[in-house]
Amino acid sequence: MRHSHSVLAFGALVAGAVAFSGPATAATGADYYKGKTVTWIVATGPGGGHDYFARLMSRHMEKALPGSTFVVKNRPGAGHILGANLIWNAKPNGLTIGSFSTGLIYAQIQKTKGIRFDLAKMSWIGKGASDIRVMSVAHNSEYQSFKDVLNSKRKVKFSASGVGGGSYADAFMMGESFNINYRIIVGYSGPEAALGLLRKETDLLMGSLSSGMNYVRAGQTKIILQFGDELKGVPNAIELANTPIQKALARMMVIYGNLSRIAAGPANIVPDRLAALRAAYMKAAKSTALIEEAKAAHRLIDAADGEETRKRVVAILNQPPEILKMLDALNKAKSSVAMVKHTGKVSQIKRKGRRVWITYKGKEVKTKISGSRTTVTIDGKKDKRKNIKLGMTCTFTYPRPGGESKSVDCKS
Repeated sequence: MRHSHSVLAFGALVAGAVAFSGPATAATGADYYKGKTVTWIVATGPGGGHDYFARLMSRHMEKALPGSTFVVKNRPGAGHILGANLIWNAKPNGLTIGSFSTGLIYAQIQKTKGIRFDLAKMSWIGKGASDIRVMSVAHNSEYQSFKDVLNSKRKVKFSASGVGGGSYADAFMMGESFNINYRIIVGYSGPEAALGLLRKETDLLMGSLSSGMNYVRAGQTKIILQFGDELKGVPNAIELANTPIQKALARMMVIYGNLSRIAAGPANIVPDRLAALRAAYMKAAKSTALIEEAKAAHRLIDAADGEETRKRVVAILNQPPEILKMLDALNKAKSSVAMVKHTGKVSQIKRKGRRVWITYKGKEVKTKISGSRTTVTIDGKKDKRKNIKLGMTCTFTYPRPGGESKSVDCKS
């Protein structure tokens, strides 16, 4: 009987072990992704920097997670808010991640309408690049140093692409915190920003180092201030900051500049899957193949892991009352920018409605149409810029001819 009981006991143990082995061998971490498809949502349309980085990183993360498949889906709209909302609302199973503009950090602080996400609670995967903020002037400007700007006896003119752009926010905060006698002129974007400086229509341009260096290399502009220490011989704003608000702003903009090409998933991704995604991201970012591919496309990689990225995002979100008050004032200032209206028949359309011309008082005038910041209506109904046609009568509401429209209202 004792032998019989021993056999039964052994059999029970074997049966228990077999039963337990099922869930114990369920795939975890990197193994979970074998045979799985990961959707990467990028909050812009195809083309451009955000789309490039999403496809670059996802392609190499796929290699770092053997057996996985990564699919990039473009979901533009509402200045990246739509895409970020979709990421936030996804299941936290580790199969949906994505990327969006760092500018959404400001948007969350300002409680911008339409936001459904909380960046502090997102599952951060990592960041792929840095792009510090800089202040530029024309190479032959009367302002050859930041000290010259501070001592100006007249109003210095900042240029900005539009009231919702980063250059506008940077200019406003710099002007307010450093007590600069200033005004902001909108409607300058891309190469026009440098041309505006050269024509002395504007004096100062705030922007990223990557775009600023293009003008410097062309001999058009000179960088007189940086929020970081990338450039030798150029003053760092942190070193020039004296008051608490100047120091807080400088710190915020330094962190902001170090957070470029960010990637995240919804809150509470299963921990071992999040760890696998973070590891794959860093493995991809450090791979020779990815770095060489980025270099060939004139893109620099400066990656940080998910936890470090999370800390930096939280650091920017937690601003002192002085900065929050300034951002609130920025929101009010945006609504007070003077606009003009020009009406005429559409004579030219380029880049699928991104650039549109009308004939106004015998001359052609152009506007830029943003997919997120410009409201387009056709026959009284909200529509898309690509549906604007030659011969339609349209009204541009913009700061100046050639600038970005706040609204374009057309009749067919």
